Amino acid sequence: MNNIDKDSMISKTNIIDVNADTFMTDVIEASKEKPIIVDFWAPWCEPCKQLTPLLENAAKDQSDKLTLAKVDIDENQDIAAQLRIQSIPTVYTFFEGKVVDGFQGAKTNSEITEFVKKSASLSGPGEEVEALLASAQQKIEERNWSEALNIAQKILQFDPESQIGFGNLIRSMIGLNKFKEVREIIDALDSKIKNSKPVTDALLSLSASEKAFKAKENIQLLKENLKKDPQNLDYLLEMAIALFGNNEIEASFDMLLRSIKIDREWKEQKARKQLLEFFTSAGFEAEETINARRKLATLLFS
Repeated sequence: MNNIDKDSMISKTNIIDVNADTFMTDVIEASKEKPIIVDFWAPWCEPCKQLTPLLENAAKDQSDKLTLAKVDIDENQDIAAQLRIQSIPTVYTFFEGKVVDGFQGAKTNSEITEFVKKSASLSGPGEEVEALLASAQQKIEERNWSEALNIAQKILQFDPESQIGFGNLIRSMIGLNKFKEVREIIDALDSKIKNSKPVTDALLSLSASEKAFKAKENIQLLKENLKKDPQNLDYLLEMAIALFGNNEIEASFDMLLRSIKIDREWKEQKARKQLLEFFTSAGFEAEETINARRKLATLLFS
């Protein structure tokens, strides 16, 4: 089989013709698994002849996320009557057994592409993106920021509007101390993505990480100061921040826990608040965070 035949066969796997006998199975039932766009047309309809090829081209690009089903209303008048199709072309998107979107009449190519993308988004990320998201989460928990960044970029190549993808991208860049670049990305983001939970959660660690990065230059001086005055709570706090900036997470948490043990109410529980802020930056699933939270609970409730 030549390449043209292969491409033709592959491209049509998510484009089907549906009739009254198959509508329930191929549209209603199938839409419980993924979106089904239904193109209602007729051989005599000139606008249909222009619209259908554009729908097919757009649908081919979303072959793993949706199916385009075509219904000739001349041959399937019962379907048209049941769905109250008044004029053609009419296009409906079915998802989870019901109509969720649609339009009538001619549309531009860009409008059709946008409509198909919107319908495809109903099914969520594909298996490959799901695997990348899981891998990204693992790399973030390991604080392997370079790998996490690479994976986040791949996710955004598949889905340029992925809120989780941008959240992972920002976490990774913060981990790599790319604070200026993070702010540039945030300024350029669409407000919907910028205000999404994955992005706002990622940004919670920005100021803490930036402060810690700047503080790590003073580690040696702080060590000398703590040798002279090991109970000094200001020094302990500054050292914890510096250690966090130096990626010594466990040591940073231990320093803050030590401060809390000395005086948990110092400066309106400043050490505890800093510890909670660092929990967010390190990630609540990180081993260091889990261990430190257990120790903190013991301190607070003993």
